[in-house]
Amino acid sequence: MLIHSLQPTHFRNLAPDRLDFSDRANFIYGRNGQGKTNLLEAIYWLLTLRPKRGKNADAVKKGESAFNLVAEMTFGDLRHSVSLGLEGRSKKLLIDDTAPKRRRDYLQNVLVVDFFPEDLLILIMEPALRRRFIDLTSVQYDLTHEETLRRFKRLLEQRNSLLKTPGGPDFSVLESYDEPYADAASRITAARLDILARLGESTDGIFRDGIGEKYEAGIHYIPVLDGIPTQAELDPAVDPDAWKPLYMDALRNSRGRDIDSGRTSVGPHRDDWGMTLDGKTVRAFASRGEVRSAMFALHLARFHILSEKRGIRPVVLIDDVMSELDASRRVRIMELLPPGQIFLTACDPPPELECLLSGESNEIRRFEMSGGAASPVE
Repeated sequence: MLIHSLQPTHFRNLAPDRLDFSDRANFIYGRNGQGKTNLLEAIYWLLTLRPKRGKNADAVKKGESAFNLVAEMTFGDLRHSVSLGLEGRSKKLLIDDTAPKRRRDYLQNVLVVDFFPEDLLILIMEPALRRRFIDLTSVQYDLTHEETLRRFKRLLEQRNSLLKTPGGPDFSVLESYDEPYADAASRITAARLDILARLGESTDGIFRDGIGEKYEAGIHYIPVLDGIPTQAELDPAVDPDAWKPLYMDALRNSRGRDIDSGRTSVGPHRDDWGMTLDGKTVRAFASRGEVRSAMFALHLARFHILSEKRGIRPVVLIDDVMSELDASRRVRIMELLPPGQIFLTACDPPPELECLLSGESNEIRRFEMSGGAASPVE
């Protein structure tokens, strides 16, 4: 898939200019605060129909009530005109001037792998960031999984509300949540373990052989419940309902504690996962450069598993995350960047960009960003 052009209207600080992109590498540079990240976020919105940061309304330019993105894209072997608008809570998606019957019909044809500065916090900060990363990757891998996540969130909110009932909840009503809650929880757990196993297959090789780091990289799951694996292994025969009985038992056993606390103590919303280097956790022992290398390895592994599963070459967005890497790491990462369309931002043009496309300089398109306007640079 490719994005040939984009014209934003009232999207953050971006100027309403049509931008024509290279099918290979697009480099956007300029001082901080000029709109480089906003341009990549507009592309992310276009390919996911959701914000990368903040709330939906945060993407609308100050003083305006709506934004609109118009793009020329190729997907499904055909060129299309795509329009995405947001006004209030309402999103409007048009493909060749026609609304798709389901947004999933569009999303199954587009794919993005993104690496923004805030992603560097995933491995070292609160578990919620890691849960979000792995759940979003699971949805990209299998779009139907989003409904399971929504169902679980709804059941969790309803059960927690019931637990807070003054004088205590009706036990029969509380018990009625056990089966559907355990079903959704088991399916989320199975999806996470599957994705972590697939990421783990590639990450260590990319981290050591590709980027050139010296430690062995490992990925592990950190469940609240005993009986759920901590080391994910690929097993095509795994039943999504495999841990449903375990969750059913845990819900019954924790019922009194949950009533006392007014919240559900059992479920994937309490789980975590992590990455290790030679058996030591990245959170506790990795340097800043090693954390960046580890996240690059994860994202590159993500690119490969998603493109293999979906049969689509994802658009890659990299937002100013190589500035703190030494030159040797930058060169190796540039050499590892996958084929396909790439959007890369930085304050200054890196010499390594030429290394990436040596002999293919005609495939690099450069833009200088200033005041929300991206000007092509010859």
